[in-house]
Order: sequence, then C-alpha cells, then structure tokens
Amino acid sequence: MKLVKLLAAGAIIAGLSVTSAMADYNKGFKYYNKYVKKKSKVKSSQMLKLLGIETTDQLETLLKDNATGLISALKAKGEDKAAAGIEKIVKKKKLGDLKDFLIGIMNGKIPAGCS
Repeated sequence: MKLVKLLAAGAIIAGLSVTSAMADYNKGFKYYNKYVKKKSKVKSSQMLKLLGIETTDQLETLLKDNATGLISALKAKGEDKAAAGIEKIVKKKKLGDLKDFLIGIMNGKIPAGCS
C-alpha cells in the first residue's frame, strides 16, 4: 500500500514539475506577443531568422547584460519597435521567460500564429 502511495505521489510531483516548466514558456509567449509582435509585427521565428540565431549559445550571448546585444542587433536591422518591446520585457524582469520561449521556438515548439 505504501508503494502505491509513493508511486502516486511521484507521478503528481513529476506532473507539477512539467507544468511549472511550461509556465515559463507560456509567459514568454504572452510577453513576446504583447510587447513585440503586436507593436512590430515581427513573429518570433521570423526574428530568429532575421538575426541569424541558430543555436542556444548564440541566443544566450545576445541575452547577456539585460539583452543589450539583442536590442542593438534588432535596431541595426531596422526593427526599432521590436527592440523597444524587448526593452519593456527586460524592465518587467521577464527576460528569463522570454529566453525559455525563444529556446522553445528553436526546438520546434512553435505556437499557432508565430511561424
């Protein structure tokens, strides 16, 4: 009987950890849509292609120091509205959520309307 309870508890904990991992991606999706896509019309997958980001290491390099590299790269490509949206996300301290979202996009987890 104890074994069954332990297995059930383990399954619940595993389920909750997966759900909490998904929350960061979902929050990043929400913030990207609200501050970047609606203002600049740049879809997330389009932004990654525009900047030539192919690996997570490249993305992490651009996100260092409160995403100054990402913001300057967007401005250099003429996407000032997208850069302003990233700045708002940084000010709200949601850069980690955005990072999780963009890594999800790179791994093929593209939500409807973002491809």
